Amino acid sequence: MSVSKVQKTDVLILCGGMGTRFREVRKDIPKALAPIEGTPFIDLLLNDLIHQGFRRIILATGHLGSQLEYHVNQRTDAEYIISCEPNPLGTGGAIKFAEKHFRSKHLLILNGDSRIIFYLPSLLDFHHNNNADMSILLSSATKGDDYGNVKINDENRITVFSEKPKKSESYSELSLINAGVYCLNCSMLSDLEPKVECSIEKEWIPSWLQSHRIIGLRTEQSVHDIGTPERYKDSQTMFQDKISQDTINKTK
Repeated sequence: MSVSKVQKTDVLILCGGMGTRFREVRKDIPKALAPIEGTPFIDLLLNDLIHQGFRRIILATGHLGSQLEYHVNQRTDAEYIISCEPNPLGTGGAIKFAEKHFRSKHLLILNGDSRIIFYLPSLLDFHHNNNADMSILLSSATKGDDYGNVKINDENRITVFSEKPKKSESYSELSLINAGVYCLNCSMLSDLEPKVECSIEKEWIPSWLQSHRIIGLRTEQSVHDIGTPERYKDSQTMFQDKISQDTINKTK
């Protein structure tokens, strides 16, 4: 994908969760500002995006969102837009609430508490080349029942999508993990009700599987998140990795 098209693609980062489990670590800051060896987590995500050419970034905020707004407003390397929820809307509701800010036909969506080392323009190319309604980045390296488990067919069409299944419902080791990175046609949002709490993972995607072209792009890169105190502690060493040229070459 050309540099100009990447620059014109809107990015939405979902940062509006209450961070209930993270409060065991810090109660005074939003999870997206959690320091990783002195660097706020959100800056790791933003630096990845800037390095890859994205220049218009929307942050869906909520709990302690004013701190996050102040922080990103200190940056001058892109256009940053804040979409602050008046009340918790879930991942789906946050996307719909931010819809008024979208300019591009396709939207890149990231979770604000997880990171994967991946060249994201290649997901946009994959989405375009496969004429998809939604494309989801899937990790074959990360495993666990507390992640979204996904299966795809030989045409990369997603056939099973189960967000954090119960252990009794666990899928085989062949299941892929939802990396929390999506490319979505903005037209998919037109019929959805605004200002309603809902989940993209639990409601939207499962309901779209039969009626829309939802596909998955597999990567061998691992997903790392700071969603629990244990993972946040582990992140202090693993999150300092940067997007290397080797990684870009492997994922193009």
